[in-house]
Amino acid sequence: MPRTLRARLLLSYVAVILAGLLLVALALFGFAGVSDARLLPALERLSAISRTNQRELLSLWQTGAGGEELQSLLFSTAESANVRILVVDSGAQKIIFDSVEEDDWVGDPLTQVERPQSLTMANVGRGSIFGTFVHSNGERWLVFAEPNPAFDPVLIFYAEPEPTPGEFFSDFFLRPLLYAGAMAFLLAILLAAWLSRSVSQPLQHLAAAAGAIARGDYKQRVPPEGPDEVRGVAESFNRMAAQVDATQTAQRDLVANVSHDLKTPLTAISGWSQALLDGAADTPEDRQRAAETIYNEAGRMARMVNELLDLARIESGQLNLTLRPIDVSAVMADVHRGQVPRARARQIELTLDAPPVPPVLGDADRLAQVFTNLADNALTYTPSGGHVHLAVRADDGFVEGIVTDTGPGIPAEELPRVFERFYRLDKSRVRAEDGRRGSGLGLAIVKELVAAQGGAVSVSSEPGSGSAFLVRLPLTP
Repeated sequence: MPRTLRARLLLSYVAVILAGLLLVALALFGFAGVSDARLLPALERLSAISRTNQRELLSLWQTGAGGEELQSLLFSTAESANVRILVVDSGAQKIIFDSVEEDDWVGDPLTQVERPQSLTMANVGRGSIFGTFVHSNGERWLVFAEPNPAFDPVLIFYAEPEPTPGEFFSDFFLRPLLYAGAMAFLLAILLAAWLSRSVSQPLQHLAAAAGAIARGDYKQRVPPEGPDEVRGVAESFNRMAAQVDATQTAQRDLVANVSHDLKTPLTAISGWSQALLDGAADTPEDRQRAAETIYNEAGRMARMVNELLDLARIESGQLNLTLRPIDVSAVMADVHRGQVPRARARQIELTLDAPPVPPVLGDADRLAQVFTNLADNALTYTPSGGHVHLAVRADDGFVEGIVTDTGPGIPAEELPRVFERFYRLDKSRVRAEDGRRGSGLGLAIVKELVAAQGGAVSVSSEPGSGSAFLVRLPLTP
């Protein structure tokens, strides 16, 4: 099997051409075998030879020529025209002259000429005799004779072997078919070259772009060109390349953020641990401070690791949800109770508005994780004296959970990216007033958990006026 697209197209075209020519050839050969039309060209040729030769014989006869001169003219005509000339006594219906001397039919009868009923010859006399004559030896001959009163009582027959279907096909159809095949083959070469170029060139661009991406150039894109199928592949490739580029960017952000976030607590833990070992923290207050710092930084690292594990389970499809009808208002109330101590410590007013609503199908623990993350973010970035509000409401087939705050808000240019994995807002805003830092994973986890329960999460914000996160969950059918 050819390996190149051009060779395969050319081979397929040649196969189709050969099959088409073979079918046409079989049809024409069958036509030649069953139709009397194959006899017409030979009979018309014999008719033309008869008219010409009889005029010559008549002219020679009128000049007073004898039998030898007439026979000599018959012999020369038979040789030049490649026909057999037979002179027949019309009364006895026997051959009295044959231009073939080595196997003459002189004395043999010439009767029962089978005239094809489906053939009509133009420019022949009414008494003309033409058709197929079967000799006693089994040979089939086409004969033509046109009576002339000047030669009465003899008839001059002009004969040639009856053409076989194969001979007729070879003489009249074979050459046109060969010419047609040659033209079709040249056209197939041009068409295969054009089609292969229109398909292979975009594929070559795809291969080159894929190779560049494999070498680390994730900005590669290919122009959609060629047939619709190839255009579809190019567009899918561009989407894939964009996704790979975004993933690589996110991974670089992850490495940078996680490296920085891990370095800070590790430095603190290492420094205070060394102080304890060296005895530098020799007072009870210093030892208490060292223990608190080590504990807090270790907890911070644990939270980051847990978030990474949660996101890894979500992305790998290993997150198991226990779906059952749940009361979102009850979940939100639990989240409110859990966040009240931190809100009081930060001097932030934390309010709740959770009236009874219809149940939704979800995982209570994961839904609590969603609203806890949102409430925790709101408390993190809301300054002391601010206000965070948790609310639940039913709205047209959905239940909505809303977390609003009076923090600094989110710039409009960063709103589309707040749910991206590993993305954190402007670096000047990542540390809250209580010193806590986000890992850039919390909102990504929120989006994935909400989507896994058939819902959607969105955000609206006005810089300087705070933000509002909205979670929409469909009601239980």
